[in-house]
Amino acid sequence: MNNKVKVGFVQKVADNQFETETLWCKKYGQNFQVDNIPFIAKRISLGDIVKAEYDDDDELYYFEDFVESSGNTTVRIFFYKDELIDSTREWLIHRKCNSEVLQARSIVSVNIPKEVDYFPVKAFLEKGEKEGNWVYEESCLEHQY
Repeated sequence: MNNKVKVGFVQKVADNQFETETLWCKKYGQNFQVDNIPFIAKRISLGDIVKAEYDDDDELYYFEDFVESSGNTTVRIFFYKDELIDSTREWLIHRKCNSEVLQARSIVSVNIPKEVDYFPVKAFLEKGEKEGNWVYEESCLEHQY
């Protein structure tokens, strides 16, 4: 039996403009555990436990509230040079940071597990930003540095 469902996370992107990102989540008792690295939804990370309510009209669960943080950090990298995406992801994987690509927008979404030292990752991201390769945002910062 597949215990994964899609949960919608509604994100305000501008005045009166919203975008919904659906993330795969695993059933976790009455709640759900996020099983994707978010591209759009902020303040959410892989492994977080959330409450969601089912909408009969949309036939979709929607995020309601946080239950428990995974301690992971989510970072999004917005690339100016697509040819750097693969090598950047390779650098990150060697530091135990998984990532996903939204090729249409040249975005790489990165999960930094709570047990990984964030300082070298942040230094790498800042260096790439200063060199004009990308800009990045810490969309869910759980690490202390």
